[in-house]
Amino acid sequence: MTSRDLSDIPPVHTPADLEAAWRRLVEPLGFGSRQIFAILLDRRGLVLPSIVNVTDCPAAPDGQMLVNLARSLRTVLDDIDPDGSCALLWARPTGAGSRASDITWIRAITAAMAMQSLADWPVHSADDSVLRVMSPDDLAGAAQAL
Repeated sequence: MTSRDLSDIPPVHTPADLEAAWRRLVEPLGFGSRQIFAILLDRRGLVLPSIVNVTDCPAAPDGQMLVNLARSLRTVLDDIDPDGSCALLWARPTGAGSRASDITWIRAITAAMAMQSLADWPVHSADDSVLRVMSPDDLAGAAQAL
């Protein structure tokens, strides 16, 4: 991902706003490895000036890595705006997984974020050709993922 100016992203108040923000940040689609993107939003829905990008994620979720990520995001958000929120996107090259593996990863991500009260926004997923929001039906059972 190339460096992006996050200041020109409109405030995020709805799931549609969030999808539009992700599109501005990661399109054109194309990923060199499995990765997680996280953006922090202040209480007004403004995207804060940094994006977290964890690259080279393993094929299967690493629960401890996700717990550590969630704790780190919570700490940063508490320092900047305790009433803010966090949004995440799981991305991978098209040939580096399947829809089933995406769901497994997103369930694990959602469970880790929920432990830090960071599960306010739906997690999105992307491969080299499609960006989508994960539905609640996809995530049923997220609490058992870790």
